[in-house]
Amino acid sequence: MKQSTINNSIDISGIGLFSGEKVNLRLNPADIDAGITFSINGNKVSATYNNIVSTDRRTIIGNDSIQVHTVEHLLAAFYMKGITNVIVEMDNFEPPILDGSSKGFIDAINKVGVKEQDKEILPIVINKKIEYDVPSKDTYIIALPYDGFKITYVTDYPTCDGIVNEDFSVDMLFGSKDNESEIAGARTYCLASELLDLNRKNFLKGASLDSGVVFLDNNLSNENKEELIREFDLDRKSFSSKVINEEGLRFENEAARHKILDILGDFFLLGRPIKGHIIAHKTGHAENIELVKKIAKELKLNHDIKKYKYDINQILEILHHRYPFLLIDEITELIPNKTVKAIKNVTFNEHYFQGHFPGKAIMPGVLIVEAMAQSGGFLLLHTVEDPSKQLVIFSRVNFAKFKKMIVPGDTVFFNTELVSFKMNTCKLYSKAIVNDEVVAESEFMATIIDKDF
Repeated sequence: MKQSTINNSIDISGIGLFSGEKVNLRLNPADIDAGITFSINGNKVSATYNNIVSTDRRTIIGNDSIQVHTVEHLLAAFYMKGITNVIVEMDNFEPPILDGSSKGFIDAINKVGVKEQDKEILPIVINKKIEYDVPSKDTYIIALPYDGFKITYVTDYPTCDGIVNEDFSVDMLFGSKDNESEIAGARTYCLASELLDLNRKNFLKGASLDSGVVFLDNNLSNENKEELIREFDLDRKSFSSKVINEEGLRFENEAARHKILDILGDFFLLGRPIKGHIIAHKTGHAENIELVKKIAKELKLNHDIKKYKYDINQILEILHHRYPFLLIDEITELIPNKTVKAIKNVTFNEHYFQGHFPGKAIMPGVLIVEAMAQSGGFLLLHTVEDPSKQLVIFSRVNFAKFKKMIVPGDTVFFNTELVSFKMNTCKLYSKAIVNDEVVAESEFMATIIDKDF
């Protein structure tokens, strides 16, 4: 599948569900690899799971500059349309709630169309069971391997017969037109008793019967009905159906479908579509996001934006080399799947100086390349699940250049980059630096194999 953006800018205005304030929103096309970025009065935040700050009845992302509330419906629309790169400009902190679904956003996107970009986007492949559960709430959400992307939601509302209690499943392929008919129009919802409670607390300042579905509790008191009539200008006939909205339901199981819409939005904070099966039982945003974070951790997603340091004892836990052939002393920086920086403190006591050369100690060129390879091996072993069961071995030196001698007393910095990685065979490029001067460089190939000893 390809990355994509929108063909032209889109303007949408409305009221924020929680703020109750008017917001003007503009969607702008974005370049390849830009991702989804929210911008409020020039302050920007990326729509990623690393920037989640709250899941209290909605998903909030933010940083030191801004917070953006209730991002899930818009993100779900981007998922359903297969949009990976877009800039969301707003003049307030919450996208408009519109009718409580993703349909309004999708209708606006359909008017300008989606532009495919010339770069692939790889799915996140769920290769094992990953689960988050809260037994005290009888709530769980599971990710399982699956050839496609399916979401199953289980609803269970014993105090509300209007919400169908069922296991509802739907395949949600990234950018598929089927998404629009199955899920896009499902509106956010609550029980009438919940609406009254939230209204008393002034929590939903922008709520109206045009921005979501309100289901009737089984035993809603007459007092509560009178309060609903006063607060929302209802007719008494409103209590003769499953919901108090005049429109009624768009789907018999609209509640379950909207929960799936929320899952789409929350899970798109991973930055890529998923290949797997998500099964959710009575979850909300909090449980969804906990599984998102667990998937990111266990599958090492975006692991390559973090930097790590390792001392000699930690190096010994990863590399299988030992004295006298361990040729690096410290890892000062490792960015998984990208680069590694290592140090070798060269002393006169190195065993090879006894013969290379008596009277003029020079570090052998082959050992310089070996030190480069060991730093690269340390980098590569961070791409496998269990480094203790794998080895990295040389397969070829493409070239090696030696520009200046390395002698006792030098501190050598090895900067090694992973150039390519295909079918367990890797190309690496490394530079040896002393006193800010490149003294050697090499490009070499290495292979990851199973350890059999």
